[in-house]
Amino acid sequence: MNLSELLSGAPVTVMLGMCKNAGKTTALCRLIREYARRGGECLALTSIGRDGESRDLVTGTDKPPIYLYEGMLAATAEQLLPLCDVSREILAATGLYTSLGEVVIFRARSDGFVQLAGPAIVEQMGALRTKLTALGADSVLIDGALSRKSPSACAADGACVLSTGASLHRDMDVVVAETAYAARLLSLPQMPAPGAELGRVTLFRPDGTSEGGASASELRRGAGAHTLLCSGALTEAQARTLLRGGTDKEGLTLLVRDGSCLLLTRGTFEALCARGVRFAVTQGSRLAAVTANPVSAGGWRFDGAAFAEKLRAVIDVPVLDVMVQ
Repeated sequence: MNLSELLSGAPVTVMLGMCKNAGKTTALCRLIREYARRGGECLALTSIGRDGESRDLVTGTDKPPIYLYEGMLAATAEQLLPLCDVSREILAATGLYTSLGEVVIFRARSDGFVQLAGPAIVEQMGALRTKLTALGADSVLIDGALSRKSPSACAADGACVLSTGASLHRDMDVVVAETAYAARLLSLPQMPAPGAELGRVTLFRPDGTSEGGASASELRRGAGAHTLLCSGALTEAQARTLLRGGTDKEGLTLLVRDGSCLLLTRGTFEALCARGVRFAVTQGSRLAAVTANPVSAGGWRFDGAAFAEKLRAVIDVPVLDVMVQ
């Protein structure tokens, strides 16, 4: 199965990872090759953070290099340009800055390896996407940052790919369960906010009234709300406050921007669901695929076929073994 076929029609794709060495960059490189073989459209690449270096700057483990093909676009920090061994045509200086300098957009005039670094702020990534599209990009691939499983940079018309692997945990069943939970958060239903935000937490009641800055006691009893809107993250502590209420929360919707704003353990999330709480997001996303890496950076490995099969049993989107081309 071609990964690129699963992303057909998505003008922007965000690559997300469960952990380091989950195979996210390998999946990215696979997508680049598939787009190159298919031809007929202009692909652009960038990264939230830095990617493409030969060794991980944190763990010291080897990383797959990013190979760009002639005609593709790339957006990267100016200090990384000397580390890109492609012939290039500079198209634009973006006015967006990283710790490695201003983000510059270039077109590859030959095949070669590149290093990528782009803005880490969602709004800036949206502006960069607009610039890439204006310069002729038909599809934009964004390499997401470690442990930021947020699809917000892809916007409503985009898609995301989640990479998971043996490096997350030695126990395959733990990896499968945590990946299924992450996939669920990335696939929550979308709904509009029922009214204006009145604070970090806003309670909306069936009678049309609303209240901001909810206290712990109000959260604990639900305050008769039908929707609880969090403008930022919903933390584990807030969620446990809801659980301590001891009452049925049937019909209450917890509404956040996207799944990455739910900073809850899998157990707490499931406990709230058991109480009748529903979860929704104001910015929905399309999880197009999950890629599985059976090899860990720590030296252990899973049976690839068994790992992929277990993931397919609990995840509703296609699961691809990232090591099988």
